[in-house]
Amino acid sequence: MVWKRLSGYVRSLEESDDILRIPDPVDVELEAGCFADRFVKRGGPAIKFEQPRLSDGTISEFPLLMNLYGTTDRTYRALGVEEPKEIGEGMVALMKPDVGGILKAPWTGVGLAMRGMSMAPRKVSKGACQQVVMEEPDVTRLPIPRTWPEDAGPFMTLPLVVTADPDTGAHNMGMYRSQVFGPREVGLHWQAHKHGADHADATTGRMPVAICLGGPPGLTFSAISPLPDNLSEYEFAGLLSGKRLPITKCATSDLWVPAECDVVIEGYTVPGETRLEGPFGDHFGYYSLAEPYPVMHVTRITHRRDAMVPMTIVGTPPMEDGYLGEAIGDAFLPVLRFQHRDLVDLFLPLEPGFHNLAIVASKQRYPRQARKTALGLLGAGQLMFQKVTVVVDENHPVKDLDALLDAIDYRVHIPEDLVFLRGMVADTLAHAAPWDNIHDKLIIDASTPPEGDPHSKLPSRRAVLNRWKYRLRR
Repeated sequence: MVWKRLSGYVRSLEESDDILRIPDPVDVELEAGCFADRFVKRGGPAIKFEQPRLSDGTISEFPLLMNLYGTTDRTYRALGVEEPKEIGEGMVALMKPDVGGILKAPWTGVGLAMRGMSMAPRKVSKGACQQVVMEEPDVTRLPIPRTWPEDAGPFMTLPLVVTADPDTGAHNMGMYRSQVFGPREVGLHWQAHKHGADHADATTGRMPVAICLGGPPGLTFSAISPLPDNLSEYEFAGLLSGKRLPITKCATSDLWVPAECDVVIEGYTVPGETRLEGPFGDHFGYYSLAEPYPVMHVTRITHRRDAMVPMTIVGTPPMEDGYLGEAIGDAFLPVLRFQHRDLVDLFLPLEPGFHNLAIVASKQRYPRQARKTALGLLGAGQLMFQKVTVVVDENHPVKDLDALLDAIDYRVHIPEDLVFLRGMVADTLAHAAPWDNIHDKLIIDASTPPEGDPHSKLPSRRAVLNRWKYRLRR
């Protein structure tokens, strides 16, 4: 099932009894986040807060949705697939079509051509996201939660932030947490590595920005996916749904936004203008510190008549971002295999967070081939943020963490099989990094050395243990 709008996905959850509707008032200040944290930890249903209570005690007119992607099943359902790898396989089919087969039977290429055409966004004169115009733009009227006690304020945690390249006009839609400073001021946490920051640095005057909330679940997946620079999030969203994404023009700028979003916040940033954003309760139970980030000045807010506002909570795993991260890894594995022919399998476990550990199964036909595979992947999009990469044999079950411990125990010789990369790129949110955006990386070679590798003559831990068992028995 492909979702045209958020309400269709929510209705599907209601029909399968996978969403809890809470009709009583619930505070967006800490209380809603507490619900979401407990539910995701227990594999519970999604939550619809029908009367979210704002910080001034009033009830927001917009229902608040949380834990929408808090299980593997819901994440797959949101994407409309049985297995996420279907997404990557479709992308590979476009990148390397069976030209010979199409020449022999041209009609077999019709589906591929239709899929390619679905990537082009479709401009519409007015979108559902513009059905209602808020008379006095006020972000504080939206049910935006504050989820942890030391958070600096309410944060939009599933915002689709739209900017455009000032030279080419190419649009980008990224997910950058956004702190609410006041009715018409929002802090934009776009990191130095992100396209939003690129666009801001290249702009000399006011830069238009739009924050979209809600819309088809595929938009959320598109905004967080590690796409190549020549594939926009709008194009990828069309590829996901199999239909051209309808987009509509903002009223106060030349930006085009997804027409089926629930809420659109229009505004602009001023070059050089920043404000302290944070602290924010982040991954693994740590607060990311207050840092200066751009300020968005809000000029207009529009929404659907039946708008709902989705948000998430991040913190100690498991959280929703972990399920989304696992789905991204599975979805883009076919693409990574296409680009890195030595790669056999890849897993980004939920438990340590998907930027902290990658398990890579690699071909090992010649000495150190697995290490070469790992180094290549560290240059592939957001995999540049990986902290620890463990390479294993090509037949290793990458999702079996017990098997991973066995491989490390039996095959790793210290220090020979540890490769340290000093002073490499880090995620801004990496709380253990000694400097902003810089940390060391570690590659652990837990693969079996092939013929010709000097390590192939070293006894494995298993062989050593077996030898000692034999001696003890004697």
